[in-house]
Amino acid sequence: MISRRGRPPAYDREAALMAIAEAFRLRGYAAASLDEIASAAGMNRPSLFAAFGNKKAMYLAALEDYRRRMREAVSPVLESEGALADVLTRFFDAVIGFYCEGVAPGCLVLCTATAEAPADDEIADALTATVDEIEAQLSARIGRDEAAGDVAGLAQLMVSLLIGIAVQARAGADESALKRFARAGVAAALRQPL
Repeated sequence: MISRRGRPPAYDREAALMAIAEAFRLRGYAAASLDEIASAAGMNRPSLFAAFGNKKAMYLAALEDYRRRMREAVSPVLESEGALADVLTRFFDAVIGFYCEGVAPGCLVLCTATAEAPADDEIADALTATVDEIEAQLSARIGRDEAAGDVAGLAQLMVSLLIGIAVQARAGADESALKRFARAGVAAALRQPL
């Protein structure tokens, strides 16, 4: 058996990733300094680099952890039974709750990766993977409803609504306003034949 040398890590990786994500969500990728990220994570810079690598690696790790936490929050809702309008409303309620937690409202992926994607293929890939995953989850749930009509079109419309909500959250809209916007969007989308 091989033993590891040195002390075990003195940090909670998940808590550190959440703090790193919050620092990037607050300032954006380019504007967040390494000192701000280290301070948010409660780690010194050498420990931060040892644990996560360079700034881009930190950002990508935070994005992936954020996607995982978002998936855990919304997947059970989309897998649940019920009328499509009710499920979509609960989906948006879960997303909005996620967007409104912490000190920086909005979506880490949609509000920061969009600015960096044109200049960075890895960040662009993470953004595309996120949007594709959400759209696939929505398509799967919408497709279970016999009266859904154009499943792909409705899923794309719901992703567009999601992006709009992320931007409105980032711009300072409160949780109740975001929920009203989501409910109006779901109602309008389901009333119109696609």
